[in-house]
Amino acid sequence: MTLDKRTLVLGVAAAAAVAAAVSVTVLGHGNGPSKQRKSVTAYIQRVNTIQNRMHSSLTRVLLAYRDFSGRGGARAHAGPELAAAAVTLQRLDRRLAAVPAPQDARTLRRRLLTLVSEQAAITREVLRMATFAPRFAVVLDGARTANARLGRALKGVVVPTPHALRGTKKQVLAAQRAYQAKANAAADAQAAAIDVYDAEIAAVLRRLGKLQPPPVLKPSYEAQIRAFHAIRANGAALATELRRADRSNVPTAGRRFQLASRIAQSTAAQRAEIVAVKAYNTRARAVGTASARVQEELAKLQRSLP
Repeated sequence: MTLDKRTLVLGVAAAAAVAAAVSVTVLGHGNGPSKQRKSVTAYIQRVNTIQNRMHSSLTRVLLAYRDFSGRGGARAHAGPELAAAAVTLQRLDRRLAAVPAPQDARTLRRRLLTLVSEQAAITREVLRMATFAPRFAVVLDGARTANARLGRALKGVVVPTPHALRGTKKQVLAAQRAYQAKANAAADAQAAAIDVYDAEIAAVLRRLGKLQPPPVLKPSYEAQIRAFHAIRANGAALATELRRADRSNVPTAGRRFQLASRIAQSTAAQRAEIVAVKAYNTRARAVGTASARVQEELAKLQRSLP
């Protein structure tokens, strides 16, 4: 499950909406502005002044989103840009909150603060994505490298093939002992390769434990961790069975080892990922809704103020 690019683009639109929302002024009334209209206009002008002073910073918010969600994936500097964008929006939120509003503009002020606050929150979440995703990918690449190494190691083990024996009793016994020695050596080599692989997966788990996934990527992260723990447990069980004199349980242990790697792609894991992405989409779209509510209030003031 991956993030919907269209959702990330909503972040760009929402950042633009912050700037646009605070740039609108209540137009003058045909019969001359009333005291209420003058006070609301004065409030909006103060808001505009703040926005104009932060114009270059708000422009960088847009650039940060575009760098993260643009074609070809996030750029290397998208993370620092998003961090700066989050600070910018927090500063805008504080400055707007410090501006008192007249009675008639209090709903507008509340909606403006909600808009900027929600945009700052989604920016912080996108920042966490930009920070976490590449590190997560590097750790998973390490696991894939370990998988490939295990595959090569197991492929390189020569497992003797059972065949009919002919000859004297002494010759048959000697051949049986030779076959058993080769089978034991092959099983020991396979077990040793799995031990090495298990140690590499343990290192992967330690590296994953240092990461902090954002909510939208937490199900994928947790599914991978469950898979790696299952892989280690079943790998250890398979190695144990390979070292036994009676290896009749090796096929069953081998199947469990293979199935453990599919936990991260299970239907349950995919459902959890879908739920997380939908929740993120809802949070991202809430910014657009907040922007629309600001515009609605401005239109209402324009109509209702004498």
